[in-house]
Amino acid sequence: DEVHDEENPATGGEGLPDMLEDAQGLPMPQAASPPIPAGRPPLDAVLMHVGATAYELEEKAFSMSGEDFEVKSPAGELMLKIGGGNRIPIAGMPVWDKLTVSSASGEFIATLDREMISMTPTYDVYRADGSKFGKISKAMFGFTEAFEFFLEGDGGGPVLRAEGSFSERKYSFKSREGSIVATVGRGYYQTDNENRYHCIVGANVDASLVLAMAVAIDEVHDEEDAAKGGEKKEEGGWPFR
Repeated sequence: DEVHDEENPATGGEGLPDMLEDAQGLPMPQAASPPIPAGRPPLDAVLMHVGATAYELEEKAFSMSGEDFEVKSPAGELMLKIGGGNRIPIAGMPVWDKLTVSSASGEFIATLDREMISMTPTYDVYRADGSKFGKISKAMFGFTEAFEFFLEGDGGGPVLRAEGSFSERKYSFKSREGSIVATVGRGYYQTDNENRYHCIVGANVDASLVLAMAVAIDEVHDEEDAAKGGEKKEEGGWPFR
């Protein structure tokens, strides 16, 4: 009965809060107030909802360009494509990556350009028209590891901050006000060349920004894992398929 409820939420099964509680104990994301972003259009208005929404973030097993991900609904509908690559693999040279975000139909949404010279891994985020939307940076200071998103032209500090166990791919996004507005966890199937995560995004939050940020975090940690020569720790996943 429990399994049937999880696999058939549309027929009176469990909702998102129960699924999260049954899975890894991650908290249910709250609605963002004010919205994220506030005072300007999101990267993708289609993925900004009035309720919490679930997504599956799946890395393609074979890719010529780098780390390519597909974003799907729990029912398997393709929502976004995030393509990576263009790395300069020269010893002693800074790493440069470019991630592109596009809709299921191929419409260009955003670009994440890795800064070649920075104190910590940093991606500049640009809209489809070339205007700068903001930047994603690994925080330099603090007792715990974190990634932050700064909105261009906003001087109030990060509007999103990701905290948690990045090595285990289990973390939460907090708003500037301190509320948890999105959560990320690993999926069922995991190999060295293919990662699958599940992301729950709260209401009034641009999901395309959260998902792109999750891919950037994955990219940074893959590089750090490779540099350390360590293996990724595998964890169980969430009840979405």
